[in-house]
Amino acid sequence: MERRPLLTSQQPVPPVRESIMVRRLTMALIALFTLSMAGSAVVRAHEGHDHKIMGTVTMAAADHVMLKDKDGKDVTVKVTKDTKVKSKPAMKVEDIKAGTRVVVTATQAKDKSFTAKAIEVGVTTAATK
Repeated sequence: MERRPLLTSQQPVPPVRESIMVRRLTMALIALFTLSMAGSAVVRAHEGHDHKIMGTVTMAAADHVMLKDKDGKDVTVKVTKDTKVKSKPAMKVEDIKAGTRVVVTATQAKDKSFTAKAIEVGVTTAATK
């Protein structure tokens, strides 16, 4: 019976062992990526920073805009005299019609409410034409 020599650094790694190492490395990278994404979501939710809210207007008034965001959630954003409406042709906040797609740049207060800095007006959806 012939004895097989022990593995040394000069000998190639058997395929089974290499497969296990690749699998472990892949799992470690996936775990690291998942943790980094979860951590960044917490950082983005802090108050005082600008947030982009994309959605469809359900109602607009001089002091607030209500919209459904891209996830289908209802969001109310306060409007101040400093809020800028970016549209062609120029319009006031209360002139924005229901069904209009918008991107709102807003800051979040400690009470989780949003105050709009700017509202970029897009096109209306086919259902409202």
